Amino acid sequence: MDSLRYGILGPLRLAHVQGQPLRAAKPRQLLATLLLHPNRFVSTDLIADALWESSPPRSATANIRTYVRALRGVLQEAGLPAPIDTSAAGYSIEVGVDELDASLFESLLAEGGHLRDAGEGRQAMQVLSRAYALWRGRPLEDLSIPAAWEGSLARLEAQHRGLVDTLLDLRLEHGDASGAAVLLSARLTEDPYDEQLWRRLVDALLAAGRVGEARAAYAKAVQTLADELDIEPGPELEAAGVRAQNGRSANWPNPGIPAARTPERPGPDIVRPGPMAAPELTDPLRPPSQLPLDLPDFSGRQQQLEQLRDLVCGRDPVRPPVAVISGAPGTGKTSLAVRLGHLVRESFPDGQIYLDMHGATQPRDPAAALTDLLLSLNLPDYAIPTDPERRSAMLRSELASRRVLIILDDVATASQVTPLMPGTGASAVVITSRNRLMDLAGADSLPLDTFDDVEAATLLELVAGAGRVDRTSPAAEEILAACANLPLAIRIVGSRLAQRPDLSPRELARRLRDETSRLDELSIGELAVRTSADLSYDALSPEEARLYRLIGHFAVGVFSARALEAVASPAAVRRSLDRLIEVNLVRISSVDHRGTARYRVHDLLRLHAIGVGDQEQNAQAVRDVTTVLDAILTKMRRANEALAFEYFGVIEHTGPVTGPDPSPFTETDAIAWFDSERSTFVPAIRAAAQNGLHDHAWRIASAWAPYLDMRAGFDDWNESHQQGLLSAMACGDRRGEAIMHRNLGQLALYQDDWDTAWRHLDAAARLSAEVGERLGEGIAAVGLGTWLRERGRPDEGLRQYEKAVEAFVEVGNANAEALARTAIANVWLARGDTMMAGRYLAEAFLIAVRRVDSHREAKVRRRIAALRSRQGKYDQAVRQLRTALAIFNGMGDDHCAAYTRADLGQTLMERGEVAAARKMLLDSIDIGHRLGDRSVEGQAAQHLGQLYLSTGNLDSARRTLDRAARVWQQAGNDVRAAECRRELATFDTTTAAG
Repeated sequence: MDSLRYGILGPLRLAHVQGQPLRAAKPRQLLATLLLHPNRFVSTDLIADALWESSPPRSATANIRTYVRALRGVLQEAGLPAPIDTSAAGYSIEVGVDELDASLFESLLAEGGHLRDAGEGRQAMQVLSRAYALWRGRPLEDLSIPAAWEGSLARLEAQHRGLVDTLLDLRLEHGDASGAAVLLSARLTEDPYDEQLWRRLVDALLAAGRVGEARAAYAKAVQTLADELDIEPGPELEAAGVRAQNGRSANWPNPGIPAARTPERPGPDIVRPGPMAAPELTDPLRPPSQLPLDLPDFSGRQQQLEQLRDLVCGRDPVRPPVAVISGAPGTGKTSLAVRLGHLVRESFPDGQIYLDMHGATQPRDPAAALTDLLLSLNLPDYAIPTDPERRSAMLRSELASRRVLIILDDVATASQVTPLMPGTGASAVVITSRNRLMDLAGADSLPLDTFDDVEAATLLELVAGAGRVDRTSPAAEEILAACANLPLAIRIVGSRLAQRPDLSPRELARRLRDETSRLDELSIGELAVRTSADLSYDALSPEEARLYRLIGHFAVGVFSARALEAVASPAAVRRSLDRLIEVNLVRISSVDHRGTARYRVHDLLRLHAIGVGDQEQNAQAVRDVTTVLDAILTKMRRANEALAFEYFGVIEHTGPVTGPDPSPFTETDAIAWFDSERSTFVPAIRAAAQNGLHDHAWRIASAWAPYLDMRAGFDDWNESHQQGLLSAMACGDRRGEAIMHRNLGQLALYQDDWDTAWRHLDAAARLSAEVGERLGEGIAAVGLGTWLRERGRPDEGLRQYEKAVEAFVEVGNANAEALARTAIANVWLARGDTMMAGRYLAEAFLIAVRRVDSHREAKVRRRIAALRSRQGKYDQAVRQLRTALAIFNGMGDDHCAAYTRADLGQTLMERGEVAAARKMLLDSIDIGHRLGDRSVEGQAAQHLGQLYLSTGNLDSARRTLDRAARVWQQAGNDVRAAECRRELATFDTTTAAG
């Protein structure tokens, strides 16, 4: 943390600076505003709001300029030369991740979360403790907080609260009770009236062996609650105080809540009523205890159990807790409710009642359920009213003075259980349902998903029996993948292994491999995934069932509602989809920043949806999938037509788009549509292949390529085109196969995967020649030429480029011709022949300008800038690069922009503009790393290391050049890696000599 320069997680601080060099209020507010948005331009409007709230003066813009100048001077004098950049968009301060405490905090938070998810709890605790140590109080607490900061500060404080909770769990999990007590004490300074925090502090101190401090903490809690709220401690806190007095730790799951009343046994002098006397309405000596047998091999769900326990054992005197456990078929809703009931029995001394409401088969009538509940509470049948409303009122009266836990299993609708709800008192209700029951007033919802990987593996081992299956074996991993972590499916396969010693895990995995028979394998006795799913399917309307079958055939991954609208109206699709979500056959996977949801269906439910229905219904589902894929492909073609740049590649469709277009795309709309639907396309390609629609699969992959190239979507590119290649081969389309090979070769060039690139590009060239696709031959030749040039064979590369020019001139593709001529210029430039390079670049630039192709123009300008730099004309080079960068940024082409930033950073460094060069190179490194393009990351890092050397920043130079060497090594560029190591060696030798 020694590199920290700025601090906002507490009072505004300039690290390693004596005194307070920044005293004026407005510059301090300005600096804080910029630091809340590091490395991003902040508009003058937002700065004005931060400095003057809602009433900025007329001279606000001029005043801000004055404050910026003053702030620059103060920072420079303080030895903090972080540049404050100015543009039309506003002002930006450049700070590295390790220079601002808030940025470092978020980085450590992400790292700690990753470690925890990976099961490295102790390491996660260490990383998150570093993040916790960065906080010195409330962010910017020494400044007045304007409304413009509230969103950023709220985000930081929410992250801090989440960090504390996570760190608290980790410290308790790893036996650091003292560390947990420190966190709890800090939380209590913010919320001193939270009894649960006091209770946890007392128990943490006891666990740490600090009995005296535990007693003192309890005494302080009692005094705080009495002085401030005039209340006595609740039962849980009171129980913690008793434990502190006795010097023993809490014994969970006993929450330490004493019974509300203790039934008295009749004494010898009490006369029992005769046979004709009025009967007693209650029998306190025999409280109901109806919980089913708890599963001996129950596992997982610890977080949900804790959450439910805290809810049902709460001591709200007004509203009895009602919890709804909902989930897809087979997620273990009933098992969880029953386990909870057994864990909290002592908290409900007046009984535990269990009712199966048969919601998935023949829903039980609420009136009959009311009778069952009243009889369970020991009321005689003749005392129960015949009117259902009076029965409901009697139940509420009985529960008002009792503490009873009621489990209502397999509920169909909210109306089925509304009459069974208590009105007040300390009873609690736990409901399980396949439906979400969102209309059940006052209920807390607990949606249940499948197990995580650890929970799934643990359950398989427990059910299968000791030594029956090794969770780390490939067979176990394949079994769990086939079960998709569904608890019911895991229980079934585990039981089969336990009862069939002749069935090996490897053989079971082999049987589950076939999707067409997988659901048949997932059954044993009365347990079957298919039967469980059938119950939910049978409750659907014909329209909902048709959409469910379509989703089964189409939804191999996430999908959007918009993609399904080709088969029905948007309103009809959304109605059916809402119902499928309500019954947990489909779930929401994510919601983006626009509020657009993405959906997912569990893999076993997807197989169920494929197999359900008769022959005609399944044929209709495939026709519906074809309709959806046709709509996606048509929309992709229309979106491609709206893009301002011409894609360098062969597209799958060369004819006009057929049919009227009710709403033509603008370029902005086209990119926004691709962005919003991006997560749907790879699953759609997989779905097309699985349904035998191979022509659709490769065409969608190809039609997506221009957007992927612009956005540098390398993962999606690879996944979609690998399947596209298989599909093109499956349907015997040689042209499609050539297109897939060329695009995969281009991707491999971007990722410096040289062997793969040559294999695909060579195949593309051969196939294109075979089908007479001259454009494809030329494009493949450019790729091969680039491969040869980068691998140190420029003469052979030049011949490929010239071959490409011939093909492009022949077919009349000026855009491709301009690219090939630019590539030829690169070879001449590398040879030092600026005259030949200039001639080819002039020809390429003229083609781009005449075609009004700004994207190609920007690419040519990049190479012209390289030519000018070679000639020592750095001012001209900078102008060319800035113009190119503006074009790429305007189009959202992050990939080309990253290379341009690297070039611009190097050129600015040559001109002596150190701060501007550093910013450009840092941005290029970040973008290259994010995109996975090691070439641009390595190039920018190498230039940045050289810049640090030139300015005497030796530590940064060593660190950055070492990074550049490693990146170049990963990219397979041994020459550039050796250059960086030589510079490091020279640097180390010079330093040692000094």
